[in-house]
Amino acid sequence: MRKIWENHPWMIDEQRYRRFNQKYTMFSRTGWDQKIQEIARKTVGSVLRNINSARKSSLLDYALKSAGWWVSMKASPHQMDRGDGGLVSWNSDISPVFSIASSPWNENPQLEEERRKFKQAVEKKPEIMSEIVKRASHFLGADLVGIAQFDERWVYSHRIMNPRYHPGKEFSEESLDLPEGIRYCIVLVFEEDYDMYSTADGGVAMADVGFGYSRMAITAGSVAEFLRALGFTAIPSGNDLAISIPYAISAGLGEYSRMGLLITRKFGPRIRIAKVFTDAPLAADKPIRFGVYEFCTKCKKCAEKCPSQSIPYGEPEWEGKTISNASGVYKWYVDVEKCFEYWCTSGSLGCGVCVRVCPYNKPTHKPSYPIHALFRDYISRIVGGNIGKIIDDMLGYGRRKKPSEWWGVDYDRLVGVS
Repeated sequence: MRKIWENHPWMIDEQRYRRFNQKYTMFSRTGWDQKIQEIARKTVGSVLRNINSARKSSLLDYALKSAGWWVSMKASPHQMDRGDGGLVSWNSDISPVFSIASSPWNENPQLEEERRKFKQAVEKKPEIMSEIVKRASHFLGADLVGIAQFDERWVYSHRIMNPRYHPGKEFSEESLDLPEGIRYCIVLVFEEDYDMYSTADGGVAMADVGFGYSRMAITAGSVAEFLRALGFTAIPSGNDLAISIPYAISAGLGEYSRMGLLITRKFGPRIRIAKVFTDAPLAADKPIRFGVYEFCTKCKKCAEKCPSQSIPYGEPEWEGKTISNASGVYKWYVDVEKCFEYWCTSGSLGCGVCVRVCPYNKPTHKPSYPIHALFRDYISRIVGGNIGKIIDDMLGYGRRKKPSEWWGVDYDRLVGVS
């Protein structure tokens, strides 16, 4: 039993922890677990109930949600399960007219010689290569970028094909091994819209979640293509291939929280995470501490506001509550079965209340943000989670807004609902 990373409160029990089988993630179980499939079938009725009543989410909200998910599900459903397909393909398969990463270029001796010189140069200066990668990643759509050492423990032991994301396909499972020589994981973080997420659960927050996944696929795939064009191996990944949060923590992008999500310094938990595994020579970032663990031990606002009561109130534990928890790490474990059931029965397709009410979730685009940053970095460490939560409530943060406030249109009045 030892600390996972230096200067971080997590501990891992090497005797207990094993690489997690993707088959047992909550979403993967929709492809084979009859109990979870029965719960998932409740979604259709819940969605129709919401549309007919328009009390929480209207036809407009579900239409925007459909648009948000379009790119992800059309061009990259593989990022939800087995990987290596569409925008998250492991190899370049586009026309050589548009990419020097395409296979015909690999037979060009002049290009190969230039790649050899470049690789030889950056091997001696990995910090420069890291800056190049981060600059390219920001250009290609990432809001935050960090680099972690490759750690096979967080890579799934098996990957699956789930009919939920691939209509007409059968559920399948196979062992997973990434290509040899992988040295680093580039972690890409995407901010979700503060005002849209203020309508969670349901509302236009559903669209923001879907568009987050679409952005993940576009950027991760593009960063991988950039690296392949330079002659490196690059494997893009969304929810597929590996557990994202440990890599994000190792890459210095945030801390783990009571609600089971990553808390970043700038955006709080209001983010999505993608990854690119590579053999490129890079300089790994270091984990950061800014008081999240200590704050979460006292705050508990997410647990109190959770509609399904899936978030624990107590101390971190070694064992998860369901087969969908990767046990063996000392942390807070969310009851993801209860969480998923609420998603389905509420028709919200991704609740998000915990993110909305978290005191670390603040509007970065408004003039008040420097004050929030001051509270996050200094005052919160003094007052702690108990008082911090009280102050957050007094200021009115975390309250749900109606989707009509985002749309600027009252749906009920528009369609004549009394």
